[in-house]
Amino acid sequence: MSAAEDGTERAGRDDRDGRSGQADPQGSGGPGDLGDPGDKAVGELALRVFSGEERWGWEFVQPPEPPVHRDAQNPPVYREPSDAEVRAMQERAMSGRKTSGFGCLTLIAAGVAFVAAGAAAAIVVVVLVLAASAATSPNARLRAAERRLKAEQERAKRDYEARRKSWQDRLAAHRAEHLRHNETLDTWYPISLTSGPSRIDVFGGTGNGWASLLATLGGPLLSGGRSLVVLDLTQQAVALELAGLAAQRGVTVGHVPMPGALLGMDLRAEFTSEELAETLAEALGTMRPPGADIDLHTIDVDVIQTATDLLEGPVTFSRLAAGLRVLLRVYDADPQAPGALSRSEIESLTQAIDLIGQGERVQNELRYVRAQTELLTKAEVADAPDTSASAWWKPGCLTVVTTEDPVHRRKDLTDRFVFFRLLHTLRKRAVTPGSGTLVVAGADHLGREALETMARQARTAGVRLVFLLEHLREAAVQVAGGSDSATVFMRLGNGEEAKAAAQFIGQEHKFLVNQLTRQVGETLTEGRGTSYGYQRGVSDTSGSNRGGGIGSGSSWGTSSSFSTSLSRSWQDSTNTSTARSTTTGENLSRVYEFAVEPTQLQALPVTGLVLVEAGPGGRRVVFGDCNPGINFLPRLSARPRPSLP
Repeated sequence: MSAAEDGTERAGRDDRDGRSGQADPQGSGGPGDLGDPGDKAVGELALRVFSGEERWGWEFVQPPEPPVHRDAQNPPVYREPSDAEVRAMQERAMSGRKTSGFGCLTLIAAGVAFVAAGAAAAIVVVVLVLAASAATSPNARLRAAERRLKAEQERAKRDYEARRKSWQDRLAAHRAEHLRHNETLDTWYPISLTSGPSRIDVFGGTGNGWASLLATLGGPLLSGGRSLVVLDLTQQAVALELAGLAAQRGVTVGHVPMPGALLGMDLRAEFTSEELAETLAEALGTMRPPGADIDLHTIDVDVIQTATDLLEGPVTFSRLAAGLRVLLRVYDADPQAPGALSRSEIESLTQAIDLIGQGERVQNELRYVRAQTELLTKAEVADAPDTSASAWWKPGCLTVVTTEDPVHRRKDLTDRFVFFRLLHTLRKRAVTPGSGTLVVAGADHLGREALETMARQARTAGVRLVFLLEHLREAAVQVAGGSDSATVFMRLGNGEEAKAAAQFIGQEHKFLVNQLTRQVGETLTEGRGTSYGYQRGVSDTSGSNRGGGIGSGSSWGTSSSFSTSLSRSWQDSTNTSTARSTTTGENLSRVYEFAVEPTQLQALPVTGLVLVEAGPGGRRVVFGDCNPGINFLPRLSARPRPSLP
């Protein structure tokens, strides 16, 4: 994925059990033994988690690469010394070979003449002449020119190496300076919601991932004086870590265990008979398959409201179940039984039997409602009964509502009733607008209609709503991206769900390199030419003339001429050329692909997340990590990442 993914791996993973098992979420908690290093670490973590602004995680931002030095594209150029002198000497040497034979013969003849004359001194002169001739010959001058050229080449190479080293040192110093500056930059930035949505949907993830997300999110909320209610339907104690950290900070933490806390409370304190009937009927209605007869909801409301209206004392689930048994004519009047009814209540309910109808359909639905209500009464009673749900919303307090039961049907019914009980609280506007946040964890099984109704009522009541949904199935896909909402994706192991998430995140155009070409060519041309010309001309002219006249004498003459011309010419030429060429080509293709591949969503770390939000600056996709242990990392920013221009 990106730099964010690299940063997610750097964060590491804290042991959730080792951090969250320090405090009891049912009490207000308090500081632990200061002598215990583990408690000190938890206390320090709680201090850091409960500070700063609201955040959903941390975004890792790789420091920028150092900018390119202005001379990076202008490296030193090696300049080869000119070899014109050597080439000129080579041409002279080639020309000298043709005339050297005549000169040598002349010198040898002169030497022989001197030897024949017996002049010893002349021999020395001849030797000196030969030596001087050799020293000033074209070959000697060529070798001298070659030595000078070699010396110039060595000096040019030394100068080039010095200039190149200086260039490299400047670039290295420039890069090192910016890298030192990067060491002072923050690399972890808090992720905030710039659009301020009223609902956030979290899809995917595990219990540990949700626990980390709640701890990271809940700390700033509670420290800011806002109330936080967590409805945990997962049976994985996803709020335990947050509760432990809150206890370390002295934050009041309340725990409401369901369904046990429901059994001892008087439902009249929170519901009218009509409201209780509607709430319980809605809970029962979500247990039916989609498209069931809507009249069943009306029958449920009528039956429950009738029984509730005729109960004179407190309305508990035990007494409500007893009243439904009277309507079915199966009530066993045992004064010692839990939820026993008074004689007047039994008489009133008996008289109402005919009012609710005796049809088979009504009787079957009455049996169903009675069986579901009695199912709740068989749960283990909590130590203390619950109060009104509106009392859960206390400023600066954390309330954790859990639903746990070994019987699946009772657990399922409890989930639904508590969910619609909270929905009823939102409908009554019993919560101060803008003062609280409701988190519902594990609400996948409640259905799309229930989730949308809760989202609509929470937005109207001014309560921010957070859904933690394990799967991204068809119903959940229809919920995602609703009005005034943001979406967070955590690990989605299922391939189809990961693909659906990738499609939701969207696609974008990318330019990908599909071909790289590099061609290197070198052409070496060397030529040598020799031409020689010889021309000789001979001219022979002769003539005679004779002349005479009357009265004069006669004359006679003869003339002749002979001429010879000789011309010779020769020419030697040498040429050398080298041509080098390098061609580099890169072909790009524009493709339209997933901005985040499904495999990336499947491979997210436990605490990794992808935030999708339509903010003021447009739609954005952010990779992050919600591990609370990131608070201990260095180079941690207190403010979100600045928006890019």
